[in-house]
Amino acid sequence: MNNGEWLDSYLSFLGVERNLSSATIRSYQEDLRHLVFWLDDQNIFVGDLSVEGLDLFLNQVAAKLEYSPTSVARHFSSLRGFLKYLLQEKIISFSTESMLATPRLGKYLPACLTREEVESVFASIRETSKVPLRDTALLELLYSAGLRISEALQLRLGHIDFDNDWLTPIGKGNKQRLVPLGKMAKENLLAWIREGRPLTEPKVDCLILNAQGKAMSRMGAWKIVQQHTVHLSKHVTPHTFRHSFATHCLEAGMDLRVLQELLGHANVTTTQIYTHVDSEFIREEHRQFHPRESKK
Repeated sequence: MNNGEWLDSYLSFLGVERNLSSATIRSYQEDLRHLVFWLDDQNIFVGDLSVEGLDLFLNQVAAKLEYSPTSVARHFSSLRGFLKYLLQEKIISFSTESMLATPRLGKYLPACLTREEVESVFASIRETSKVPLRDTALLELLYSAGLRISEALQLRLGHIDFDNDWLTPIGKGNKQRLVPLGKMAKENLLAWIREGRPLTEPKVDCLILNAQGKAMSRMGAWKIVQQHTVHLSKHVTPHTFRHSFATHCLEAGMDLRVLQELLGHANVTTTQIYTHVDSEFIREEHRQFHPRESKK
């Protein structure tokens, strides 16, 4: 059987042998289908999945699907059950103990760029991009507004209020929120709308378009990010810029609840997970502001 058929077999096992509810089985299916797609894309049979392959998959799925570390842990729990089933069915013949340990959650947090690294990305766009106005506009949405890549690509012209400097992206659960539009971001978005976007002969009213005037795909956005971050030593995805936005806002003193609203998180716990502040920054802040330190 192929990877998809083994997944179907496992889901049937959960229903018949373990008598799990249909809702629980759907949850397993949702998590594991990403693994099957990834394995098929990598031309890997699930029985040949290695520890290194598992780690690569978890890193990629965490970044691409914008999962929090707790979601990665849930993902891993689903995967653990699937691997145990494959071991029982003798599809994998080696010990899975090293593959079934609970992952370190912090390991799958998105990378955070420094302010200098972010500026180097914008500089790369100015110097090397074939469509600098569009690529700059995309990065402004990801970094200056902290949008998810899906929100940035779905943003329409009607979602931008240039008179009052607001963006109204549509987030998860089809929820709309208000995000301030900064001065530099406003200038760059207007430049794209007035000078670059009309040249594509737009077919849709999405803000970010491809060369054919159609809505840009996630893969297209990924290629733009990869092109202009190749000079960095970090693994960078579109979500890296949202994470950097959040981290830099916290470092500058933004209230966590305000940041929660800007990011569109339903629970402030998610905001805390995604916006861990660098320990060295905390140390420097302590040295600067604590009364027994600042006098030295």
